[in-house]
Amino acid sequence: MTIAFLASRKGYLKVMGSLIQAALDRGHRVVLLRDPDQSKPGEATTDSDFAAWPRAELVAYPWGAPLEPVVERHRLRALVGPSLYLLLVAMRRVDEVAELKRQGLRLYSVDYAFETITSDPDGYKLVDTTFYQSRYQRELHWRQPRYRSWTGDFTVLRDEIDLESRSAISGSTMLDQRSLVEDPIAVKRRYGIPPELPVVLFMPLKMAVPDPWRAFVWGDSWRARVNTLRRRPAATASLTFRIGAGLVDRLRYGNGYLRLLQSMSRFCKRSGAALVIKSRQKNEDPIFLRDFTPYVIERDEDVFPYTSIELMAIADLCIHFQSGAVLEAVFCGVPSLSVKVPPPYGRDNPAYEELWDAHAGSFQNWDGVVWSAEPREVTMLLADRTLDAFAVDVDARRAYIERYLGFDDTRSSARVLKVIEEEAQRTG
Repeated sequence: MTIAFLASRKGYLKVMGSLIQAALDRGHRVVLLRDPDQSKPGEATTDSDFAAWPRAELVAYPWGAPLEPVVERHRLRALVGPSLYLLLVAMRRVDEVAELKRQGLRLYSVDYAFETITSDPDGYKLVDTTFYQSRYQRELHWRQPRYRSWTGDFTVLRDEIDLESRSAISGSTMLDQRSLVEDPIAVKRRYGIPPELPVVLFMPLKMAVPDPWRAFVWGDSWRARVNTLRRRPAATASLTFRIGAGLVDRLRYGNGYLRLLQSMSRFCKRSGAALVIKSRQKNEDPIFLRDFTPYVIERDEDVFPYTSIELMAIADLCIHFQSGAVLEAVFCGVPSLSVKVPPPYGRDNPAYEELWDAHAGSFQNWDGVVWSAEPREVTMLLADRTLDAFAVDVDARRAYIERYLGFDDTRSSARVLKVIEEEAQRTG
């Protein structure tokens, strides 16, 4: 069978890399649809990104170009992509794909860090199988669709479509890449980290996001503040109180981001650990991050395995800002501190309550695996503790994985591929 993967961006390869490999291992013909004109910062693919799959066929497919010629020329029978319906809508290819489906093309959508709960339910009308990481994620989506503009009724949709047969629970194909990191010592040596030192992995706050609180309270650029105010005046106004309180705190005690880094640095010295910062140029991180550690890894070029999963595999503690890195941490058995800052959107965001509200027993706050706290609380928490104070509770991790990740056996790609193969056999 010929299986095509929408490989327009580096991020897509991280999500589907293990699935691509699984398809090749099973003897399928694999076609990677590469966008030669990708312009999103940090997402343009290079020849080296595809080197891990020499048996796959690279095909140039500019974003939004007609699909019919490439489907017919390469005899594609399955098309796989992350949040595929959303991408087809963005490419304005939905009307064309409907006809291609009638000719035998089948569509499969895999999940990108729990994002399927915010997907458009109308995708069920086009996508043959939507893969969810966990049963809870699917039930959450069915119970209360979080796609902002959807006004439909799931009871009506169920009458039109058998949702059970149009979806499957697979786990995370992206996190399957944990199995590629077999030698933590080799990873440390490659990044110049002393092999004998435990690692505190810090995932910085993305300052490039046009967020009022970040720009005014933790930012160091007046240009960024002016641009944010110009681009998001309503959001700035809605956060006036928090911005004001943050500015008062900054005038009294200095930049809160800098104070947090100082606290982490002292914590690492007290624990005899290396502070490792995973940065990216497009984050626009403050320059002072480099004042606290020689281990600033400013790269995001690798896709198989991708850099973050390698670093998480050698970490003993992860500190992040309500990031999707929490899934990587729990999957790798790493405790994490989730620093709570105002998100760059309001409570009207479809997934705010479940993913960022950080109430006890939620995505970012699950006792025994991830703890949520405000920046000042984290600073105080680290002040008199060492690394030994943080450990993953086995039962808590198991419960978290069941709810949010579904599986931790690095076999999610195999489950997805099995569904694709079985459907091909049924349809001939």
